[in-house]
Amino acid sequence: MEAPGLEYLFSYTAELEDPQQVVGAGPYGQRMIAHVTGGQVDGPRLKGEVLDGGGDWALIDEHSTLRLDARITVRTHDGAHIFVSYRGVIAHLDADTLTKVYTSTLEPGDIYYRTTPIFETGDERYAWLNTTVAVGVGHLTPDSVSYDVFGVL
Repeated sequence: MEAPGLEYLFSYTAELEDPQQVVGAGPYGQRMIAHVTGGQVDGPRLKGEVLDGGGDWALIDEHSTLRLDARITVRTHDGAHIFVSYRGVIAHLDADTLTKVYTSTLEPGDIYYRTTPIFETGDERYAWLNTTVAVGVGHLTPDSVSYDVFGVL
């Protein structure tokens, strides 16, 4: 059996409001909420901007694993709107790693950070996204998150 390949679709950066809201430890873990204030999208299949108003309702469990629950809206360079929701995992996000996040950029080799974006749009030019299975590889910086997004062929 042969595994499907990947096609690079685009990269995007989501800028985050500082500070994030820390709800605290609850029955499911440590809850943190991040407000997305904007960002950029660029790649061979999609170009545009991330609009203000998105967010991430993340949980960190007792094993220092952060589980993402994020939603953003993209406005393409030609005026289409695309809703993107994604779940994901950042593994081993311990205190030392968090300190690095606030002082430098963590690249994919530094940390396991993967997402599974799902797209919704009513614009026929981008309807192909509605049926695309995708994976994202994340990068962390002190004031943003960015992703390289690949479609599964």
